[in-house]
Amino acid sequence: MTNNFNVLIVDDSADLRDLISMVIGRHPGGWHVVATAAEGQEGVDEARASQPDLVLLDIAMPVMDGMQALPLIREAAPQAVVVMLSGYPFETAGQGALNAGADGYLEKSDLVKTLIPRIELILETATTNGNGNGNHPQQ
Repeated sequence: MTNNFNVLIVDDSADLRDLISMVIGRHPGGWHVVATAAEGQEGVDEARASQPDLVLLDIAMPVMDGMQALPLIREAAPQAVVVMLSGYPFETAGQGALNAGADGYLEKSDLVKTLIPRIELILETATTNGNGNGNHPQQ
């Protein structure tokens, strides 16, 4: 599941979208950023259009936040594994994101070093257990 993998990044920080795109683009397994979005509704639209395998979704964004966008993205791209991103620690927002149906939760701190290994673990778990049910408590 990790080869030729299409990724949608939804985050209100252009710098973070660029950084995540760079990290994903260097993955040797052929991961590709197929779209980016700056807020939740745009993310829903991009998910519908691009049908990504993975969505990296920020929790706190203007217009429509990640928690509001999550069920709409699930509906627009039901096959996608959705991983929530946040500057908040897992104890503050992570369990709520998982309970809402996210497949994983990543803290933005130290994302460059942890992004790929943690996503690979989440993808492995989602592939084994089936995605979209929120039973993947990786952080």
